[in-house]
Amino acid sequence: MFGIRTQPGGRFLAGSSLKQFIAHAYEVNDYQIDGGPQWVTSDYFEITANAGADATPADIRSMLRALLAERFALRLHRDTREAQTHVLTLARPDGRLGPRLTRTTPECLKEIEERKNGGAVPPRAPLNLRDGFPTAPTCGQTMMMGRSSGASAWLFSGVELASLVSRLSEELSAPVLDQTALTGPFDVALEYLSERQLLGRAPGLDPNNNADTPPPTLGPALQQQLGLRLEKKLAPMPVIVIDAAERPTPN
Repeated sequence: MFGIRTQPGGRFLAGSSLKQFIAHAYEVNDYQIDGGPQWVTSDYFEITANAGADATPADIRSMLRALLAERFALRLHRDTREAQTHVLTLARPDGRLGPRLTRTTPECLKEIEERKNGGAVPPRAPLNLRDGFPTAPTCGQTMMMGRSSGASAWLFSGVELASLVSRLSEELSAPVLDQTALTGPFDVALEYLSERQLLGRAPGLDPNNNADTPPPTLGPALQQQLGLRLEKKLAPMPVIVIDAAERPTPN
């Protein structure tokens, strides 16, 4: 298995790198973890434990911290460092949003609530597809996909802006601070070309010789499609520094 999850009854199952275990145990992102040997990122480990039926998420994180100290001889400390941060703001002075960032309709919100309560979902109109994937959000669903052009597409429906901010932070491997003051559920349709995908790529539109104009990279895409702006700045960031870690012996 890959990932970290807790089953009913407090059973903890995880398969990941030590770095991801630390991120989960100490409630930080992986880019907030520094130091340690190279294998803390590359090697895969499995953990099975039982925290008890009444264990809270905080109890499970505490159990995991103790387990990491015991089995991996993990020693670490907290610090604060100047780091690259991205600030998300509205791009237009009048506050108008882009064409692909819209407030979720009352009809969709009602459908989402009915689905939560086990009610019948009304039939939907056929989806517009490109490369076999939708081109617009489907009510109450979250989709992330790759186009044949190499572009990444995010389709979110009925989500707070925090969901978009979290995805941006993962894409950029850096903190993203939301200063838009936008509240309420939104529908998002963002399509962009990752700068990481452009590295080593031959000149041209895309590897499949697609005649379509390629989408912009993330920053311009946010501004053109969603009406949002990302700006870089240095800011203090809390970090976890690994002082020592050892590979565990098999059980």
